[in-house]
Amino acid sequence: MLKLLKYEMIHSWRSFGIIYIIFLAVCVLAPFLWDGGRMEFSNNAAMMAGTIAMMVIVLMTFAIILSTMVNIVLNYRNSMFRHPGYLTLTLPVSTHQLILSKVLADIIWLFVAGLVLAAGYSLMGLIMGIIQGVQFPSLEDWIRLFSLFRIDFHDVVLLAESLVLMLVMLAHNILFLYFVITAVQTRYTPKHRTAISIALFFGILIVGGMVGDGIRSLLDPLNIQLNANGVLLCAIGIQLLLCALYYAGTWFVLEKKLEVE
Repeated sequence: MLKLLKYEMIHSWRSFGIIYIIFLAVCVLAPFLWDGGRMEFSNNAAMMAGTIAMMVIVLMTFAIILSTMVNIVLNYRNSMFRHPGYLTLTLPVSTHQLILSKVLADIIWLFVAGLVLAAGYSLMGLIMGIIQGVQFPSLEDWIRLFSLFRIDFHDVVLLAESLVLMLVMLAHNILFLYFVITAVQTRYTPKHRTAISIALFFGILIVGGMVGDGIRSLLDPLNIQLNANGVLLCAIGIQLLLCALYYAGTWFVLEKKLEVE
């Protein structure tokens, strides 16, 4: 299992690493370009360079989010149902290990993407503040600020439940993508698998949205009676149920009905 996860991370790095490095580099350089354009207002070239740098950052933010999701789909499809799939599917590991290792790797990369975005914008703000001579709070100021917060056990439980819900929602969305890709890899759909997979994706979203609205309307009276912990636990339970359904469907096709092109 750990070897599979290590392989997934190393293989995925080729897809994610370059755009992450470029994004961080642009975030570091942008404040210098922007400040040069601001300080030398008559220098149109400097102003344009700063403006372009900021536009590149915004575009790369969307590119990181979009490319992360696209790479999750492409890495799963190519490693399972294209030429590398013959090697993947003949490894001496169970189908459960294959699915779980890919889900864990994708969750890790989603967290890395979030950290890269946060680090990039933080670096940009820090450098811009230094350039403009902003007086940052001292360590004592930060300690004094954090000493004002009072966290009790209830807050810790809520935070833990929120983190669990976020992880389960990520797993749910990843397994949903896996299912719509895997469901068409059978002898019943010998042609146009990509088109059928896209139609299945939107079909499940529409039907799932309608069913979800109905369930929420039924649970509204219950949610009124529950506290925040109860609402979070209900949400976690629903997400786990959806994870189980998509996981079972993906496992069933891979184990019983798979027909690779």
